[in-house]
Amino acid sequence: MSDDSVTRREMLKMAAAIGVAAMGLAADQTPPTTQPSTRPSPMIGIQIGPQPLAQQDLNRLLDDLRQRAGVNALFPFIYTYAAHTAAMSAKGFRGGNFAIPHMQYYKGTPLKYQDMRATDFGDVDAFERAIPVAKKHGTKLFAWVIEDHDHCPSPAWEPLYEIDFHGRRQLKHPAGPCFNNPMYLGFILGLIEDYVRSYDIDGLMWGSERQGGFFNALGAYAHGSKADPGAATCFCEFCQKKAKEAGIDVDRARQGFADLEQYVKGGRAGNRPRDGYFVSFFRLMLNYPELLAWENMWERSRENLQTQMYKLVKSIKPQLPVGWHIWHNVSFSPFHRAEIDYTRMAKFSDYIKPVLYNNSAGERIHGFIDSVTANVFGDATKPQAMHMLYRLMDYDEAPYDRVSDIGLSAQYVQRETRRCVDDVAGTNVQVWPGIDIDVPVPSKATCTPESIKQAVIAAFNGGASGVILSRNLREMDPQHLAGAGAALDELGLR
Repeated sequence: MSDDSVTRREMLKMAAAIGVAAMGLAADQTPPTTQPSTRPSPMIGIQIGPQPLAQQDLNRLLDDLRQRAGVNALFPFIYTYAAHTAAMSAKGFRGGNFAIPHMQYYKGTPLKYQDMRATDFGDVDAFERAIPVAKKHGTKLFAWVIEDHDHCPSPAWEPLYEIDFHGRRQLKHPAGPCFNNPMYLGFILGLIEDYVRSYDIDGLMWGSERQGGFFNALGAYAHGSKADPGAATCFCEFCQKKAKEAGIDVDRARQGFADLEQYVKGGRAGNRPRDGYFVSFFRLMLNYPELLAWENMWERSRENLQTQMYKLVKSIKPQLPVGWHIWHNVSFSPFHRAEIDYTRMAKFSDYIKPVLYNNSAGERIHGFIDSVTANVFGDATKPQAMHMLYRLMDYDEAPYDRVSDIGLSAQYVQRETRRCVDDVAGTNVQVWPGIDIDVPVPSKATCTPESIKQAVIAAFNGGASGVILSRNLREMDPQHLAGAGAALDELGLR
């Protein structure tokens, strides 16, 4: 090897340094220093429940996280109604806003203080307690707001939820509050303004792990095989009004969803259509183009809300970064992948966090195949459908009968990171993939310090500007978490 050749490790260090320097330039618009000792560190975030912020010794916790895994940013689930998201016991859990709702920002919603405020820790304001400590340690703190409405929190929330094509209110996932309902928009925009104006946070992340009624009816998501195809949403008065203004025939859309319901129910009962599953599915779309139009309207409504959130934050604090958590379904469903266009998203994003949980992905993609082979992919066997899905998604992973037990590879993390990075090329948008550490799965797949190390290295190899260690600190084995730190050491990033 010649003297001017470069080792693989040196190449990784050089690539990471370029990404880190670009991140610093985007942050303060000053040329990056050439001194390695003063380079800005890459974003190493970690998702965390509200309990540590409200009750633990934060000085000790932040010291440990930085030493163990290089963590320099916290992403607390500051507003959640799901006990598993908060990493708390479901017994007696209330949830809501673990900071304080300042009611002057919520005039656009009928929700009251008591409808929003989490009382699980009494009158403790988790943000007020955590922010000064985080700043002392040089640790950033983001407001992390995820739509986790696996149930309707209280009767006061019911009018905000979607309505299916039968006219029934749907109060749990895969439905949720309606993006065209002014009462829900008033809540979300009020919450964002409250956090930005009331607290000295370092950024904001929002996520919505949902899709429209068309793909929900198919069960086109992990574990969607039990989804009710008759619960496709949303047909509330606000969505119907928006559809009519866009020239979409509401009655035709409703009839299309009714026929789609029968198609899915027939497939699950083992009644293969005479012309096969895919041809019959495509015929439905030809007969009812309103189905796809309704799905597109749903997705554009969410995008419009994201744009409003982004503009709102920038009107208050222009330098505050705003980004999006992308549902893991983007790794399984070619339909959802088509909807989530990172290039479009770059117009209203400072960063994007694609969920790239490679360990738990095996069990989840297996569940996706189980669901869609009862309808749209039903002409193939499950192993054949898995092979076809890999071709569609550009994956080279374990076959159907093994993927649950071993998960997806670090190569998947690198490929999906690179896809996102390439899609936002030419913009200042950063990519911070979500890396899973000990997310519970009902299979044999397990994390190890080495698997975490390889996943983090793969993310940076794919061009990431940072990573967000996920899903929740409370789930993570400290030894496994240390694998992230080992990756940073190997890459020379700390």
